[in-house]
Amino acid sequence: MKKRVIDPQDKMEKVIHAARKLFVEKGYHGVSVPEIVKASGVSVGAIYLHFGNKENLASSIYKKTLDEFLAMFTERLAGKDATQAKLRAFSELTFDITEEDPDMMAYMLTVRPGSFPDCSAPLCSTKPFLEVQRIVAEGIASGEIKPGNYLLAAVSYTGVIVRAVELRLQGVLQDPLPELADELIENAWASIRAV
Repeated sequence: MKKRVIDPQDKMEKVIHAARKLFVEKGYHGVSVPEIVKASGVSVGAIYLHFGNKENLASSIYKKTLDEFLAMFTERLAGKDATQAKLRAFSELTFDITEEDPDMMAYMLTVRPGSFPDCSAPLCSTKPFLEVQRIVAEGIASGEIKPGNYLLAAVSYTGVIVRAVELRLQGVLQDPLPELADELIENAWASIRAV
């Protein structure tokens, strides 16, 4: 009889995905470890052994989610020089994640300062969105984006993109976002481009 080998990393991925989904649905304080055990199929002992407690699990999820998004964004930025192309990469990634892993995107939009352990900054102050702000500031400096406050320009651009994501997750927008990408991205770009 062959002994079954379970990859510990795979088990923890199940925990992270299950807990992230539950945190979106019920909020951090509305979720218990037994609920995470039931949803993930991983034992309570394994969860406590790996994470120590629910707070550490929530902190791991927060860090992992933002790190994954930033890594995917950085990968998509490769070879792009124009500000518009860089912002399009951000938008397309955001739309792709919304369709492929809606729980990840819903989590990113749900997390608010004080609502989860280690979440002390709003979404716009996380590394991925700081990168967007940097790109916008460079675009203003190069003349690709109209002169003005870089933060307001970044908010104007990402506001179109993030609101579309929210409407898709709520079921208001029925079509997959990648199918709507050209129009949405053009509208976002039109709000900030140099004339």
